[in-house]
Amino acid sequence: MASWTSAPSSAVERGIVHRGATGDLFDLVRGEVGPVLQPFAQHLWEVRWDRRGGPPQSSRTIPFPSVNLTVESGAPGEVRHGHPLPAALLHGVVTRTFHITLEGAGWASGIKFHPGGWAAWSGLDASRLTDRVVAAGPVLGPLGLDGLGEAVLDHPGLAADDTAARQAALREVLERHAPEPDADYLRLRDLIDRMRDDPGLVRVEQLPELVGWSSRTLQRHFRTRVGVSAKWVLARFRLQEAAVELERDPAANLAE
Repeated sequence: MASWTSAPSSAVERGIVHRGATGDLFDLVRGEVGPVLQPFAQHLWEVRWDRRGGPPQSSRTIPFPSVNLTVESGAPGEVRHGHPLPAALLHGVVTRTFHITLEGAGWASGIKFHPGGWAAWSGLDASRLTDRVVAAGPVLGPLGLDGLGEAVLDHPGLAADDTAARQAALREVLERHAPEPDADYLRLRDLIDRMRDDPGLVRVEQLPELVGWSSRTLQRHFRTRVGVSAKWVLARFRLQEAAVELERDPAANLAE
């Protein structure tokens, strides 16, 4: 499985705020989702940290409009995101900056869905997760995916700190419920990719013509499939670009 380990502290990456200040806070490994999940998800990922012997430290990101499904380690009695650990959790789209303080030692292994990909994969309304972190079990159970957390947490690779084994276990479970992606989702995904990559797209009124939907249909797809409005997604992508530019050049013209 191909992987990507956290960039050097001098690297600038969209969505990560002050990477140079937090570059030694955690290790990030990304893995491929494979052909079955590729239409729905961007990559598998695992974050590992060890702050034992040092003070807690915070990390902040400007998240993408994506749902993440995670399995997270933890000591008995430990709570993260409002849930007792260890746990399998669903993280909806975050409409604010995402902030977490890491202490002790631990890991979180997960999958990042494409914007709209969670709804296309699960058949569920993404807006029900927006700005929420919920236990994954009750959501995945009706899809026939009981025991996701156990499949990853109890994997033999856990004892050896084998990231690839955990990612393989997570991928294997999710592949059991991978439908054929529908045409509307694929059109939406292409549009969102263009919104991300084209800095000239700054108004929601520019979008219906690009995708061939009415404004009402466009907004419905964004609300139910992505979990937020098209206007919000546009603003988030442009905000991420501005943050990257400011990290590269702190003297950049803020008005521009």
